Amino acid sequence: MTPLARVSTPRPLPAEQASLCTVHLGYLLMLIDSLRQDGVDVEAAFGADYLRELSALDPNTRRPIEEWEALADKAQAHCHRDVALLMAEFVKPWDTGPIGFITMASHNLREAAESLAQFYNLLNDVYILQAQLINQRFEIAMEPLSTHHSPCLERLTLATICWHARWLSRRADLRFDVHFAFPQPDATQLSALQKTFGGELRFDTARSTLLGPAEYELLPVSRGDHGVQETLRAQLMAEMAALQDASTSFVHKIERIIQPRLSTGEVTLDDIAAEAGVSVRTLQTRLEESGLNFRTLLDRMRHAQVLMYMGDLDISLIDMAHMLGFATQSSFHHAFKRWTGMTPGAYRKQRLKAGISNKGAAN
Repeated sequence: MTPLARVSTPRPLPAEQASLCTVHLGYLLMLIDSLRQDGVDVEAAFGADYLRELSALDPNTRRPIEEWEALADKAQAHCHRDVALLMAEFVKPWDTGPIGFITMASHNLREAAESLAQFYNLLNDVYILQAQLINQRFEIAMEPLSTHHSPCLERLTLATICWHARWLSRRADLRFDVHFAFPQPDATQLSALQKTFGGELRFDTARSTLLGPAEYELLPVSRGDHGVQETLRAQLMAEMAALQDASTSFVHKIERIIQPRLSTGEVTLDDIAAEAGVSVRTLQTRLEESGLNFRTLLDRMRHAQVLMYMGDLDISLIDMAHMLGFATQSSFHHAFKRWTGMTPGAYRKQRLKAGISNKGAAN
């Protein structure tokens, strides 16, 4: 490996130039660690002072996405491998803290993907993840939260999910098709992407998406203690709430308005726009800029919330439907099956069988 030339210390862009999107400090530290493991002299590359500055920061610090991208660009200029794919192979589930542990505590790849999608914004607020079954294929799609797009972060995220799925399921033969929102790269990078994912690659698509056969989602995970899942989920929910309270993202602002209204069923486009202080047209436009619409956002919030309710056996399925604002039990069942491929009752029985909760039975 050719050592990196010494470069100036990366710094965040001025506020007026930055996208205001952030990544967890771990992205920068893991990039540096993966380069070090690959034989790069990181002190010569980035400067000892900058490395000390990063190591002294609070572990939960957020840094501008531009700072991480600058590090990746400087590294890429001197690396033979795609830096994002190098990181993806280096990062193990436990490197992402509680998020990684909750995927390890999942029963199958579907639960692991759902948990990652639910808490992905603890890692960055550049994208959200959507995990769903579509036409007998399991898809994990990246939706931007702003106008900022990061091809490097997209490659890192989807490649990491790919490697972790193989590791969690003990199935090194898993192959994934991928649709990328960026143009087709040069032959070297294209070959590296094909080697990583193993399936069909498409480029210049509407959004970056990882796709696999529906049967992948039922592959069991046998890497951790399933009994700690609810404890981890409660911890991550608290962290997500704190993050969203402090976030300036328009999507997070709308989520904060919707959340207390879910149980009442009074979540209308007009009411939410009024409380947000914008017109309905502006609300729709701002959400569309993030690849969302109002119905999709509401659906995603219900999906995330129902996973928490499933862990509390004091909440019956009937009460669950009401608490999510569904007008009828049948509409709740239909939505839940669309989200997970299972009925609410079957999903809960699976959790009980695995011994997730020892509370009393639910209706």
